[in-house]
Amino acid sequence: MKVFVCNDHEGLWPVPTASIVIAENEGQAFDMLQKELKEKHGIDDDCFTLTEINTNEKSVKVLSNGDY
Repeated sequence: MKVFVCNDHEGLWPVPTASIVIAENEGQAFDMLQKELKEKHGIDDDCFTLTEINTNEKSVKVLSNGDY
């Protein structure tokens, strides 16, 4: 499984958003996040980006630092 992060999908309010998706590949991760946003949050977004996180090495990814 792979880990993907997204911090540019639409949200309920005009503030930064951030999500983590664990999936087999980027396509599956995109579909999973799109479905989650629509079905559970009423957000219809198909224009967001995913970034894969390499879990084989130490790293930090700040998803939202409060600056908006």
